[in-house]
Amino acid sequence: MKLPFATGLVVLLATTLFGIAKSHSWIESAFVLAPNGSYIGPEGFPRGYIPRTDPSFNDKEAQHLIPDGAFYTGNEVINKFPPSANNPQFPLLQAAPGQRVAISHLENGHVSLPQNQANKPLNRGTVFLYGTSQPKDQEKLFDVHLRWNQDGTGGDGRGRLLATRNYDDGQCYQSNQSPIAQQRVGRLAADGAQLDRELRCQTIITVPADAKPGSVYTVYWYWDWPTLNPAKIDMQGTQAGRFPWAGSFMRGDKVPDGWTMSAIGINESYSSVMDIKITEPLPGLIAKQGDVSDWIQTQNVYSAGVQSQGANGFDVKVDDYIGGGGGPGAPVPAPATAPAPSPSQPESISSPSSVPSSAPAAPSTISAAVRSVSAASQDPCPAAATTLVTTTTVYVKGQDPSAAPSSPTPVVAAALEPSTVMVTVTTHVPAPSKRASRPNQRLRARRV
Repeated sequence: MKLPFATGLVVLLATTLFGIAKSHSWIESAFVLAPNGSYIGPEGFPRGYIPRTDPSFNDKEAQHLIPDGAFYTGNEVINKFPPSANNPQFPLLQAAPGQRVAISHLENGHVSLPQNQANKPLNRGTVFLYGTSQPKDQEKLFDVHLRWNQDGTGGDGRGRLLATRNYDDGQCYQSNQSPIAQQRVGRLAADGAQLDRELRCQTIITVPADAKPGSVYTVYWYWDWPTLNPAKIDMQGTQAGRFPWAGSFMRGDKVPDGWTMSAIGINESYSSVMDIKITEPLPGLIAKQGDVSDWIQTQNVYSAGVQSQGANGFDVKVDDYIGGGGGPGAPVPAPATAPAPSPSQPESISSPSSVPSSAPAAPSTISAAVRSVSAASQDPCPAAATTLVTTTTVYVKGQDPSAAPSSPTPVVAAALEPSTVMVTVTTHVPAPSKRASRPNQRLRARRV
């Protein structure tokens, strides 16, 4: 596949540079969210899932780094694992049309230790979530990313953009004693946050209303994580996710903000994929899109969704990249009761700063991370199952919705009626655990 490049870009092979990085993230698991923001139902897992407690687990097998070289070829696939890679021991998530789903990933120091990798986007990269009921065994990244739009009319029309999220959800942290981790634990202490227990990041989506019960719906999780050239881009703008995707230049897309390929120093991204078994909806278990009025303000942070994401599907504006339009999955303004948390950074940690435009332009370097060959960690991280959550759902007929009954009374689904009022009481028994440090990994780069 021959790809168009920006005018004047000359590709040269040069000496190989080496750098240290720890970039590896993927979908860990997912939960359905109740209208009050609590996790409900059984946990669901991504394709190719291997528990971290399994002796065969290693980062190299789980991660999917894209591309292998400095530039995309156009043949890269967004799904490392085909549908056949789903393991019956770790079942698919089950969710109904219109339900919110919280998909989790570990931040691996990319949020809490920003000083370890200079010139990264301040939102710690953008996660794009795409959905389709017609997945391919070999789903090409170039057919999906910045092609599928919110209303499902973009690209080949097989899927849609479900959400855009900051990799840093504003509350997640690694248990590494860093200033950012300590700050977040302090802020979330009332919700049970503990410094010695890692809090996963979340990317929340809403299952499309037209997803058919009985079918399987596929979600592609794509994290763009380039190293940027501060002489060629406004680094402060990256707090809102404003930075280019390298593939746009190679594919010949329109690129906003006057960016050129020289704005990208290292071309690096990761993907993961999960399938959702679509179920019949039950009354009272689905909130209106963007409605967080029932959200419990103080609840166990390890088993609750990020409220701002429940209110707004799109944290990062991408309409000027791919167009867009309304329809299912379109952005919903966040109400004042759910302010979006912003990635925080203590004053003691300096953030990447822009180089004045008057500074002499340095030679442009375009590099790419390559797959790690380091050994697997000897200290596996506990699986999510170490968190015990007991949820009792009580259905009460003919009572004031604001008044909870004195004791829970289970009701079978067949007895549900449209007039039913649902009150969810959640009891959480946290099981403290400590995540081991992630090993450093060497990444290669090419100078262009």
